[in-house]
Amino acid sequence: MCPRMELKTVKKKLDFCTHYSVRVYYEDTDAGGVVYYANYLKFVERARTEFLREIGIPHEDIKKKWSVEFVVRSSLIDYIKPAFLDDLLEVRTCCVEVRGASSTLKQEVLKEDTLIVDTTIKIACISMENSRAVKMPSDIRVAFDRIKIT
Repeated sequence: MCPRMELKTVKKKLDFCTHYSVRVYYEDTDAGGVVYYANYLKFVERARTEFLREIGIPHEDIKKKWSVEFVVRSSLIDYIKPAFLDDLLEVRTCCVEVRGASSTLKQEVLKEDTLIVDTTIKIACISMENSRAVKMPSDIRVAFDRIKIT
């Protein structure tokens, strides 16, 4: 599991995870009242967006400043326990690997501090001009390296 850390201490710490809360709404559930499996991908996507914002590289800045964007290259997801209507979930996002054109993120969905979904997502840096993989700009790489879990 990712270690807990207050976001205000990000600049002092080298290793941290971001935390994103999500409430389960009726639209997130199936006919049985259980969160529909694909909706966890939406939850972790939102958490990744906030992760980028919190480490100082929001999506819009990435696009405008460097003309690149991140796309999901691969995802591995393990559904451990269900979540239900009105549950309050927490998504923890940690960077575990940084490579030339990609980064691997560990994302955990928790309900009352119990792990219910475990994901590993690899995001790739692509050129907005031709949608091909490109080396991550150095400022982005530094941001990822600074917070990578070792």
